[in-house]
Amino acid sequence: MAELALEVREEFLQGQGIVHGGILAALLDSAMGSAVESAFGRVVTVELSVHYLRPVRSGTLKARGTVVHGGRKLVHAQGEAFLGEERVAWAKGIFYRVG
Repeated sequence: MAELALEVREEFLQGQGIVHGGILAALLDSAMGSAVESAFGRVVTVELSVHYLRPVRSGTLKARGTVVHGGRKLVHAQGEAFLGEERVAWAKGIFYRVG
């Protein structure tokens, strides 16, 4: 498992004052990738699917990534992003082992 945190900054907001989905996607991808790398070595993302649950405007985002299944070449992971105790997004990813 890996955990990351990110303080929301003004440049992360899109035109409506909400954190851009790409910021959340990158945070979740990094958390899942870190979890996978801690168990399997270097990887690259093959597939990423993000589900947005609530808008975020400010605060500290925390993301947690965990390995679901590790194969010979592909590793499946899942991630969740929180603002405080509230889950704001979740993701699943597939990573290819390169090292």
